[in-house]
Amino acid sequence: MQTKIKTSAALIALFVALAATGASAQLADSSSADVFELHGSGTTNPQKFFWKVMDILEERAADPIKLTYRGVGSSTGQLDFKNNHNHFGAGDIPFKTTNTKTGYVNVDYTTIKTTNNKPFFHIPFQLGAIGIFHSVPDSAGKKVDLDGCVLAKIFSRQIKFWDHADIKKLNPTLSIPANTPIKVATRTSGSSSTSLTTQYLNLMAGASSTDCANAWTLGSGSTIDWPADVDKVEGSSGMSGFLAKNEWSIGYVDAGHGHEKGLKEVELKNKAGKWVTSKTADIAAAGDAATGMPTDFSADWNGFNLMNADGDETFPICTFSYMYIHKKIQDSESARLLQAFATFVLSDDGQGMLSDFGFVKLSTATLAKSRAALAAVTYTGTAVAPWQFETATGKGNAAGTWPTTDKIGRAHV
Repeated sequence: MQTKIKTSAALIALFVALAATGASAQLADSSSADVFELHGSGTTNPQKFFWKVMDILEERAADPIKLTYRGVGSSTGQLDFKNNHNHFGAGDIPFKTTNTKTGYVNVDYTTIKTTNNKPFFHIPFQLGAIGIFHSVPDSAGKKVDLDGCVLAKIFSRQIKFWDHADIKKLNPTLSIPANTPIKVATRTSGSSSTSLTTQYLNLMAGASSTDCANAWTLGSGSTIDWPADVDKVEGSSGMSGFLAKNEWSIGYVDAGHGHEKGLKEVELKNKAGKWVTSKTADIAAAGDAATGMPTDFSADWNGFNLMNADGDETFPICTFSYMYIHKKIQDSESARLLQAFATFVLSDDGQGMLSDFGFVKLSTATLAKSRAALAAVTYTGTAVAPWQFETATGKGNAAGTWPTTDKIGRAHV
């Protein structure tokens, strides 16, 4: 599924031409006379879902198409999107209004929309959760409860041993050998799971906390200056691999991925005071309880989050995942493949597949808004017909015959 996009002299010339006309384009049409292509990049969390959708579309097209998605992290997906290195980006965090982080300077809403004159949509397509996972041996106990204050002290290395009084107070039945060190694993850089986890810690234990103000002073974001003695891992697989191989460790990862790998999840205290995991909680409730969602999906989403939402069964670290798609796109085969891909993701079939990958479908109201945003994308230049795909093949289909190629894919072009 992963591929490197080659930039030819022709593509460079096309970029220059588009800039001169003011067209808001992503990566130029990367299709050839033989193969039509679409390339995306961003958060690792939905990559298996995206790959499955892409496989389905490839199987249902009469003409050869190549659809790829690189799971490189939300921040890198945003960087690719800003630099026109993908046809679409995806992330579990909105673009910042402005960005001065080293390596991501001007990778932000203001630069793309105003400076570069390329307005774009944040289009929610699923709900997910970031879980805190641990590898405390079953012999010590099968249930670990940690609240926001204690987690903040663990991840900032104020608490370094599992038998610390604050942990024992929340877990009186745990049998922990004295001075057992806590191995803390964090993501290396540009991770939406880091951003979401630190948003939660900052909310629960930062300067405005009513329970443990300033227990967390590291701030929030996709890159954090972690204490020197944490273990840094690359990607979701690196995190799950570290937790699986190292007893007495703790880390954070997309909840669906963590459970797929058989990891043990910490129970968190939600806003209602109930102890929940991502499996026992109602993830969809966070989306329904959300306030402050932009009415215009091309507006600035910075500051919007689903953190610690109301509800007895709500999980405290939830998020939408977004597709980043330009409002105005130079029409091409790649542009129309993006239209077809995003349409499938937001279809009843696509939404129905999400639970297979550990995610939750959008509520009816949010899904309608996402579909409306996608429908508002405009295509400029020489018109290219939308793609069509088979929904069934063989003798069992509605017509009783094989679909005709002049109505499927690009045989008629």
